[in-house]
Amino acid sequence: MVLKKLSEKLSAELVEQMDDTSNIEVPIEKLKSSLTFIQTALAKLKIELTKHDFEDQQEEIYFFKEGKPRIYSFLIFATERYVIENTMPLFGNEQQLIHLQQQLSYINRFLRQNEFLYQYYKLGATELDERYFTRNGNIGQMGFAEVPDVDRNFSTIADYLFSKFIAYEKLQAYVTAEIDIRTISERSSLKTVGKEIKWTGEGVNIVELIYGIYETGQVNDGKATIAELMDFFGQSLKINLTKYFKRFSDIKRRKSMSKTRFLDEMQQKVNKRIEDSDAWIPENQRGRYGY
Repeated sequence: MVLKKLSEKLSAELVEQMDDTSNIEVPIEKLKSSLTFIQTALAKLKIELTKHDFEDQQEEIYFFKEGKPRIYSFLIFATERYVIENTMPLFGNEQQLIHLQQQLSYINRFLRQNEFLYQYYKLGATELDERYFTRNGNIGQMGFAEVPDVDRNFSTIADYLFSKFIAYEKLQAYVTAEIDIRTISERSSLKTVGKEIKWTGEGVNIVELIYGIYETGQVNDGKATIAELMDFFGQSLKINLTKYFKRFSDIKRRKSMSKTRFLDEMQQKVNKRIEDSDAWIPENQRGRYGY
């Protein structure tokens, strides 16, 4: 039972290794770390299979029905989660919720398309194991919605789909949790704000402000695009900024000595507030007033 024990050992190790990558915030770095662990485990499994044959058919069925799919599911989950995180809208709770709902719909559609085998998986059925999970199993007329090309020495017709079932159930839980977090946040913000907050100044002023934020790299380590910032501030402050290019052109065409009129005014106002507060708040009490 060498292969069974090895697959169980590698699966347990991967659980711990994936926990170590959970603190990595950058999606691509998290994916790279995960793939290193997973590909190493799969390579060990494949090498061992070339050295040892299965003791009996039951070990072969276990290997392709449970052992390998548990390990391969880590690969599917890691890559699918990366796609979800990497394509997540940077700003806008509503847009993120739409994105997550679309991902959930995709997962559910996949499970429905493979409903027969998925029910076989969920029920722990065994009647067709010899056909699905042995390398000599009959692969004709399977009727699966997704049947990939397989390495007949390291795969059977159904082990890949069982891997996807395991991974997609984990993805369901992950996406659902992310939806719940954003839904709770949305409800909480609606309760705490109490009244609508919107930009009531000139549109050109907020464009000037956002360009200042963009040029100084204040958001997402300077990686947020100007379009993303415009979208975020436009939605947050209820102002249409779709024509921000035109407004920025208006700023460039100003004939006054300083083209950053709004930012200059902000600087003057803040400096005046600092000077005025220093003038009358006692030195030993300034911290009490938030200065």
